[in-house]
Amino acid sequence: MTETRLGVLGGSFNPIHFGHLFIARRIRDLFQLQRVHFIVAATPPHKPAGGLVPFTHRYAMVSLAVAGTRSFLPSMVELDPPASPFSVHSLEKLDQKNRGERARLFFIAGGDSLLDVGSWHESERLLASYDCVFVTRPGVDIPEPAALLPRDARDRMLDLRDRQPAEIRASIRKAQEGGERRVYLLDVGAPDISASEIRRLVAAGSPADKLVPARVREYIEKLNIYGE
Repeated sequence: MTETRLGVLGGSFNPIHFGHLFIARRIRDLFQLQRVHFIVAATPPHKPAGGLVPFTHRYAMVSLAVAGTRSFLPSMVELDPPASPFSVHSLEKLDQKNRGERARLFFIAGGDSLLDVGSWHESERLLASYDCVFVTRPGVDIPEPAALLPRDARDRMLDLRDRQPAEIRASIRKAQEGGERRVYLLDVGAPDISASEIRRLVAAGSPADKLVPARVREYIEKLNIYGE
């Protein structure tokens, strides 16, 4: 049976924006993923709850943002029993759901997540069980990324930040030959967009149409999601 390659991009998506979608498209294309699941966090363990709008709104915005892309799927798997806010458990649930497809999961996270990955719940198991793709963001410098990983994962890291797309694809193909789960660090030229800046603009009555999809902007405006 042919292996199915699935991307998993989790986040609070408060709100989802063009930066998230850009990263998902680039990683989908570079890693030849069949689908990317956008897992909406109910209670993000590494973020303060202040300013976090209800899960139903954030899930609705993700659904609207990905509606036009067949390979992008909104997911509320974090709430599947037993509910858990930890990434390793969400990946396990997705793995079980897609076991019939012989799925290989690629966990996608911002490069700044490397700064605290060692403190994640069961981080060593997550990094050993799934391919992990960390994508750098503008303004975040990571001089020695391997040193931030648990010791067992350091030799499995591939720093591809200075490579061109063709080189990246070739490196990925070679890395996948042995079947070992790897940790990748890439720079895909992601736009400098932050959800906090979008919330600030919307609350101030400023336009955010260049930062979020039109359907998401209309939803935010119609329900006054981030109004004063």
